[in-house]
Amino acid sequence: MVIKSLDIFCEIIDNFGDIGVVYRLAKELKVFYNDCVDIRVILNRVDEFTNMNKKAKNINYQEIDGIIYMTNEYLTKNICTFSPADVIIEAFGCNVLEEYLEKAKIESSLLINLEYLSGEDWIEEVHLMESPLGAKKLKKFFYMPGFTDKTGGVIVDSSFLNRKRSVLENKEYYLKKYIPEIDKRYFIGTIFSYEKNFRPLMDVLLKNGKDNCLLILGEKSQISIKSLIEEFNIQFLADGIYKYKNILIKFMPFLEQEEYEELINLADYNFVRGEDSFIRALLTGKPFIWHIYLQDEMAHMDKVDGFIRRYNETLEKLESGRALNIHSKLLRDYNLRNSNSLELGKERFDDFFKEFENISKLSQNYSEYLELKCNLIDKLNKFILKY
Repeated sequence: MVIKSLDIFCEIIDNFGDIGVVYRLAKELKVFYNDCVDIRVILNRVDEFTNMNKKAKNINYQEIDGIIYMTNEYLTKNICTFSPADVIIEAFGCNVLEEYLEKAKIESSLLINLEYLSGEDWIEEVHLMESPLGAKKLKKFFYMPGFTDKTGGVIVDSSFLNRKRSVLENKEYYLKKYIPEIDKRYFIGTIFSYEKNFRPLMDVLLKNGKDNCLLILGEKSQISIKSLIEEFNIQFLADGIYKYKNILIKFMPFLEQEEYEELINLADYNFVRGEDSFIRALLTGKPFIWHIYLQDEMAHMDKVDGFIRRYNETLEKLESGRALNIHSKLLRDYNLRNSNSLELGKERFDDFFKEFENISKLSQNYSEYLELKCNLIDKLNKFILKY
């Protein structure tokens, strides 16, 4: 199937995760198809998008870098003159305007329900399964991102890979850009997390014999660290910058998606949350700690365990069994919670940093595996072409 137009629907609920994935997907599809395919993104609101992209404005219709972004409100007002795209992507089971869908059943060819990322076994069976619409022309299929070649993969975007290469080749430039307070001797970690008590991390860093720098991103992470600043009576150096013995703490401003990617490639390790930042952390090839979105009745642990199984399946043939076990245990302990709070969790970081060099090798190998075997853009395009 040759396509000339593609619409992506996204419903933003309460965070930047969904729009982060959709924004990245739209940008990479634009690179992939160049000017041969018209791409439009339809959002329920643009508030989060304007924070994520400095070019975006709080208006109902705009074009940014060759991609049209519009709101549901704009679509509703103009539905009479609006033609649906050849291919429609419905991100994360969001609601598509009924009048649009009725038109699409007649005029469009393919509706792809892009689901949330998961490492659970069952998604391989559901991936590319058809969901009957009762339409003569339009067909709907489930697309399941995941960590095996039998799933939809993850978004391995060329712009991220180019940015990663640039940071690795010009580290001193990016140090001056983001952390002029330190030099290349520092051991750097980023923290983008839900509420968490980071005392176990601080305790280990205080004893590691290195100059450490922690870059704190996002309101929830900063609230968590502020509680430790008060507890330890940590020295204030400048606006958003604190020093405690061998640890420099810097509160980072809100960063655009591209700036965040530079930062995590600059760091030695990354604490990340949600889906999009998690995949970016994996693709850096740096050691990572993932804080998954909390779900009722600890349903999130099924997803954590699913990822750990996929992670182990890919890396268990390497000669780093101890490091793999330590990293896997830490990922599980870090997420084992009934609520997001500042209570002490089960996680301990001593072994993680003792095995840091071997965990770094595992992370690099996993990054290469995802890039080669689990590229969502390539997989998605092959499915569209075959359809």
